[in-house]
Amino acid sequence: MGDCLASSKAGGTRRIGPKPATHMLMQRRPRISEIAARAGVSAATVDRVINGRPGVRDDTIARVTEAIRVIGSLEERGPSGVQRIDVILAQDDSSVTAGLGPMIAAAARQSGCAAEVSYVPRMNAAALAARLHACAEEGSAGVAVQALDHVLVREALGRLVAEGVPVVTVLTDIAGLPRLAYVGLDNRAAGRTAGYLMSRFCHGAGRLAIVWGGELYRSHEERESGFRNLVRAERPDLRCLDVVTGGDDAAITRAAVAELLQREPELAGIYAVGGGVTGVIEAVRAAGRVKPPVLIAHNYNAETKHALLDGTIDALIHQDIGRIAALATEALVQRRPPEGGVAIEIITRENNALR
Repeated sequence: MGDCLASSKAGGTRRIGPKPATHMLMQRRPRISEIAARAGVSAATVDRVINGRPGVRDDTIARVTEAIRVIGSLEERGPSGVQRIDVILAQDDSSVTAGLGPMIAAAARQSGCAAEVSYVPRMNAAALAARLHACAEEGSAGVAVQALDHVLVREALGRLVAEGVPVVTVLTDIAGLPRLAYVGLDNRAAGRTAGYLMSRFCHGAGRLAIVWGGELYRSHEERESGFRNLVRAERPDLRCLDVVTGGDDAAITRAAVAELLQREPELAGIYAVGGGVTGVIEAVRAAGRVKPPVLIAHNYNAETKHALLDGTIDALIHQDIGRIAALATEALVQRRPPEGGVAIEIITRENNALR
């Protein structure tokens, strides 16, 4: 194939007037709904930008302008250009999603295809579905998506599959969809691994908290289920409380965990299932307990490394994001499930230097 394009929705903050934006729109004529889906804004906001109306922030104008530019550049390549795959991830504070997009783009570039990376607001099924529909309208050659298990997303993915577009779910899967492949951890096994560690680290009876992003991530649901089942079987003296929902937001998670620690002064352990883990770390540190709860979390990165070294986190369940990127790209480029899977890694303070 030819040269590869790898881009994202992020843009600068330069304000544009109505003539340049209108010129871009007239030149390529993308649909307003298509621009809105790619920029992660409403159709009304797109209309205000392209018509030069006031009341739109500079960064929003930049996102709309970048969306128009990218749509135009993709259309210019047309059927004779390079093959384009789309990567759609959650726009959150997770280093996992922040790192995965560029890694897939790099892997795609090495394979001679284009990778268009988009980030949609976290836990927003309507925004994700709109972006998926836009992929169908733009003629995407394949989609890698961090899916939400929601009827709108299921419908949009079903449309892509029906139109012959290969779909690979990454990090979290979706039930009942004939997608090409899922690339990520066996999340039920990951939850059971966390439960096994918790059952060994906790001494004596007590209560355990489970903190997740929300019920729309099947990965979080599977991890929670695996964790509860293992703890129930191995340590019936440890009782799991109702889940604490943080929406994958560090600030919301910190407030929720801080309130939990006040309500449960003898809390024995916390399992941080997914995003917002920095909020859990901050809340545990701020509580200042002589004997803090055992904390098992996911993903080794700059934030969790420091918490691991100072003893706030006892162990991490890790997944190799580079391998996920390589396998997802392989599946979309070759249009078949990838060979091999993603291993569950356990990282503690004593072996983190080997990373």
